Amino acid sequence: MKLAGVVIGVSCQYNSTKEYCRGYITDAAPCFSVSVSSEDIEAEKDYFSEERSPGYLEKLALYRKICEGLVDYGIFLLHGSAVAVDGEVYIFVAPSGTGKSTHTSLWRKLLVPLGHEVVMVNDDKPLIRVADGSVFACGTPWNGAHHLSENVSLPVKAICVLERGTNNCIAEITSAQAFAALYRFSYRPKDSRSIDLVLGMLEEVIRCVRFYRLKCDISTDAAQKSYNMMKQGD
Repeated sequence: MKLAGVVIGVSCQYNSTKEYCRGYITDAAPCFSVSVSSEDIEAEKDYFSEERSPGYLEKLALYRKICEGLVDYGIFLLHGSAVAVDGEVYIFVAPSGTGKSTHTSLWRKLLVPLGHEVVMVNDDKPLIRVADGSVFACGTPWNGAHHLSENVSLPVKAICVLERGTNNCIAEITSAQAFAALYRFSYRPKDSRSIDLVLGMLEEVIRCVRFYRLKCDISTDAAQKSYNMMKQGD
């Protein structure tokens, strides 16, 4: 399959995994290969308190292995909801259940009727590619409960830390605050060499992208304020 411009050879056990990744399958020669064993699937159970099907666990084990290999190509996983407006990507990061998907849904409802081109790059686990002083968000099949994503790679305009609040307000944050957010919501491989590569990518993202913190309720007003602020950072 091809993710973020890199072709990966995949060996897995369940046909459902191949079907899940169908939109990203290619016949091109792989840059590297991964395989998912029964032991890998069993290890994924440690991340859940309730029982999950082997097919579901295989998909997660596969993505974990792919992400560990992609760091050598300047690519890492960021847990967030990435929406593109007129070809530029805005990513919202926050703990699960905070309202990332709800907020990007409000952006779509607000901006599409106004004539903007709005695309959900990935609603849960976009890949971030850092190359030649630019940062791109890339679609993947691992796209959250609502299965919202497109097989695209688009430049990142801004990243926003989302928090619940009673008053809608948004402001830029410092580089140190931005790094803390990226570190918290990025996937970090286990070996030290790969972690160093990811940390280097996080620093490059901070140099290239504007960061904000949004405290908001679930309203169109919150979506309007966040879009206006993040869009004007030209």
